Amino acid sequence: MNHVDEACKRLDRPALTPIVEELARRLDEGRGTPTRITLRGLHDDHRSALADLLGTAKLPPADTSLEVARLLSALRLSDAAELRQVIEQLHGPLANRAADRAAQRDARAALWDWFTVQCQTTLVANVGPLREWPTQVRKEGIRGDLTAHRARLTRVFDVLTALTQVPQAGMPLATFANLTLGDSHALDHGQPLARLVVTAIADAANEPRPDTAEDARALWELVGVNPDPLSSNALSIGLAVRADHPLASILTSHSLAAEPVILTLSQIKRWPIDPLSADRCAYVVENPAIVAAAASQAWSGPPIICSSGRPSIAVVSLLRQLGANGATLQQHADFDAAGLSITAWLHSRAGTTPWLMTANAYRAAVGTQRERPQLGGVLPATPWDPELSDAMEKHGHAVYEEELTEHLLTAMVDS
Repeated sequence: MNHVDEACKRLDRPALTPIVEELARRLDEGRGTPTRITLRGLHDDHRSALADLLGTAKLPPADTSLEVARLLSALRLSDAAELRQVIEQLHGPLANRAADRAAQRDARAALWDWFTVQCQTTLVANVGPLREWPTQVRKEGIRGDLTAHRARLTRVFDVLTALTQVPQAGMPLATFANLTLGDSHALDHGQPLARLVVTAIADAANEPRPDTAEDARALWELVGVNPDPLSSNALSIGLAVRADHPLASILTSHSLAAEPVILTLSQIKRWPIDPLSADRCAYVVENPAIVAAAASQAWSGPPIICSSGRPSIAVVSLLRQLGANGATLQQHADFDAAGLSITAWLHSRAGTTPWLMTANAYRAAVGTQRERPQLGGVLPATPWDPELSDAMEKHGHAVYEEELTEHLLTAMVDS
């Protein structure tokens, strides 16, 4: 029998278990072999066994400090490595918690390094780069183990990348989820993956984090995905189609009565609206109040389509149909950061032309003395009139479209 086995035999007594357990705990920490261990609450049999092991006549106190060097000598072990062998034989395999913690830190750092690179190279379709979302995700921490969390984030980036492949006409959310993730319900509202994706879209679009299913639906539409083709709709007044069009009875009767009409994306895609001729013009506004005012005046002017804030897929689809033969789509919005963003987005995606969205038009409006809200956020560039954003920055006040209702309706008729 070698001296390690002999030491195991000597230490393998129930009354000496406190020594084995405390050494196992200390060695588990991965900080090397301690020079001293403290044993607390020893019973009389523990104290007697320890005195026998150390060869002392006096019993140690219930709380005693034991030098490891003295224990090595008593067990006739040459070094700490042999002591570790003894403890592992009596207690079982020892971990190295310090090394485990270091490895965990390294793995976490590698995860976030990868995440940072992914964020920097991701451009969300139709809206732009990620802004504050990476910081928000890191603040939320790692949910579950590292491998599972990285797999979850990988799927998020897969979805954000796949948005660039969505057709301009849009795609149902269930279809998109099935094609991208192999699960048609993976992006349903309330799913953890869906939450991460829509908050990324909101961040890139400089929109608030979505609180409701309606908020989430609007964000999906912003990137060309249709959560529900019956919920995506377009408000308009003055639309007309040929007599044999499936929607003729609805549109003609509403147009003659100067009554606004709401068309769903499903209707617009199933029965495309007749394009306007190249010499005609339609107007696009941001706020439903403009359409309501037109209706109150028994509107008989050109068609007006309302984006109702951020345009839905239904609005974009309708505008593309109306402008298919080269008709002019004049577009107006609020003079604020969101309005400028909507104007640029519709111009790029639906071929609209910014209308009365100039520095001079803004100065004329803001010159009217009244209380107005301060502009918030960073104003986007206004390439159709570079002076506009500068003028708005200088004056610092928003001008909402409702304030200009009569002016806009008169200009539509006179144009």
